[in-house]
Amino acid sequence: MKQTLKNLLISSLTTPLVSAIAAKTFGSGVPIFMLHRFESDSLACAGTSADHLRQCLWYLSENGFTFISLEALLIALKDNRPLPPKNVVFTIDDGFADQVEVAAPIFLEFNCPATIFLITGMLDGKLWPWDDKISYLVNHSKKDFLDFTLADTHLKLPLNSHRNRRDAIRVIRNTVKVLSAEKVDETLSLLAHVTDCILPDTPPAGFKPMTWDMAREYEKKGILFAPHTVSHRILSKLSANNAEAEIINSWQRIKQELVSPSPVFCYPTGRYCDYGPREISILKKAGFIGAVSAYPAQAENRMKSTKYLYQLPRFRLPPTVDELIHDASWLGYARNRPNKQAL
Repeated sequence: MKQTLKNLLISSLTTPLVSAIAAKTFGSGVPIFMLHRFESDSLACAGTSADHLRQCLWYLSENGFTFISLEALLIALKDNRPLPPKNVVFTIDDGFADQVEVAAPIFLEFNCPATIFLITGMLDGKLWPWDDKISYLVNHSKKDFLDFTLADTHLKLPLNSHRNRRDAIRVIRNTVKVLSAEKVDETLSLLAHVTDCILPDTPPAGFKPMTWDMAREYEKKGILFAPHTVSHRILSKLSANNAEAEIINSWQRIKQELVSPSPVFCYPTGRYCDYGPREISILKKAGFIGAVSAYPAQAENRMKSTKYLYQLPRFRLPPTVDELIHDASWLGYARNRPNKQAL
């Protein structure tokens, strides 16, 4: 009942008349949605279902929204050229096979120029990301409970349900994020011991990366690609030289493999503590026109500052269409507007 009332309220507050009045009162923004994994039985991975993605894109296309690329949005902001109302941007992080095999055809079906951010070391077959290794170890442990100390934090984590395992992954990832980059591999070894699992050297089923051939195929069809570092390590936890190498080397690899990658960047994990002026300076010198974070808000429909172009906020794609309507409407713009003013 509570959810039904909430949905009815969202519907009443997002009618064309109310939306027009709200836009004049609050202004307007551009929702940027981010996605990660997609449900696929053949690839043995869980995530956003093809049906849900299609329902979201159908709603937006049927209700007057215009799909634009992240690069197009940044160019408009940089040129101080306000966009007309009801633009929306889609991005996908990491570069897994399911992202092109499941999601890319759906985006193309709706003429939506989605941008996929690639962890280049993963596509090169040299690594798989530390945060996905945590997911693997927790989900493959035969234990019902973990009790150990990590980063001076004593963790007691039940694993006796899918939800508990998901929560445990979140807690462990957040704890690891405070560590220096040099400590991550040591921590993974500890977690392998605690979970009583062997960590594969190469990505197992469920973590298969896309190939460069896949990326080239879908670039020709209209999907856009951009860098997401070499290894997905948190940049602020690296030395200046290593942070620069993560950015520049990933950009060089994409330019070697693809015809026209987008000069936009995505920070690993994307919190505001995960990057700073140092990383923004590196991006500017390398010719990037902007970057995205993971702060949940709509992007402004005007350039507030050059710095703002290098930390545009994004929403995770919501699990229901009603929540999508909220985030894509003036409600999503107004919700976090006071906090965005400080960016």
